[in-house]
Amino acid sequence: MQFIMKLEKKPEACENISEIRNALDEIDLEIIHLFSIRHSYIKEIVKFKSGSEGIVASERKEQVLLQRKEWAEKSGMDPGFVEDVFRLLIEKNIQLQFDIYNNKTID
Repeated sequence: MQFIMKLEKKPEACENISEIRNALDEIDLEIIHLFSIRHSYIKEIVKFKSGSEGIVASERKEQVLLQRKEWAEKSGMDPGFVEDVFRLLIEKNIQLQFDIYNNKTID
């Protein structure tokens, strides 16, 4: 799978706000596509977990957050921002897993 999209121009080469907005739209669409793929894996991981401790997986959660912050730093991003995004994502995924585990209907 290749996830890196080929944007028409680098940010500094854009000549107007419209080009910037178009690039942001493309990036956001790709992010949503990747979230959708990630979501599919999250729904399947419940098969391999048992009980609420397995779903919450506190130790794994902290490992993931630390690793994502390190990745952010290496990419020149604000690690606090990335941690906030992934903390929210993980919390939503935990809720989804509980919903699946408790046999609720999930779209």
